[in-house]
Amino acid sequence: MSDNVNKLGHRIGARGGRTRRSILDAARGLLNERHVGEIRVADVAAAAGVSPSNFYTYFKTVEEPVLALCEEAGADCRGLEKHFQTDWAGERAFASSRAFVTDLLAVWDKHGPVLRVEHMLADKGEPAFAESRINRLRRLHLAIERRIAQAHHSGLMPRTLSPRLASYQVASLVESTAAGFELLRRADTAEAIIDTTAHLVVKLTTGR
Repeated sequence: MSDNVNKLGHRIGARGGRTRRSILDAARGLLNERHVGEIRVADVAAAAGVSPSNFYTYFKTVEEPVLALCEEAGADCRGLEKHFQTDWAGERAFASSRAFVTDLLAVWDKHGPVLRVEHMLADKGEPAFAESRINRLRRLHLAIERRIAQAHHSGLMPRTLSPRLASYQVASLVESTAAGFELLRRADTAEAIIDTTAHLVVKLTTGR
């Protein structure tokens, strides 16, 4: 159902839009405090300052506003692929890779709790969240795959390496770094983490 229509099939006006936004913000806030499995509809409604029946006007379950938040995170991921579509000759590869790592870290800084839920439920086989993750990363995967394929065709990668599978691993590496960034900072500086990750991305995508 469109975000512009509620569960009753009515168009969402300005007031309804504010209510829906309040529910989304409340869900985001609760994800910062507890596991998604511990959050009830009544909790989200109370945090949003609406009744449970008002919640059900816009969403059927707690997972639905979380999915909507995943879509917002996906919108912020658009454009990440541009870092792999620039000139990666020589030292420019590291600069582009570092910019990519920095931008993805910013996405996780903003949407971390939501993206952790997306990954957890996608890994458990929840179809809606698996599709959400695929959609969020599709353009990035394709851009990385093309970059790896260029190196593969040039003989800089092992013959049996799959550029498509390798693209998933590269994206996963950086997402894992972003997810655990604060933990990593207990032992290393932010600059060291970013630079090391960027060097690894260059190596894995160019073979250099």
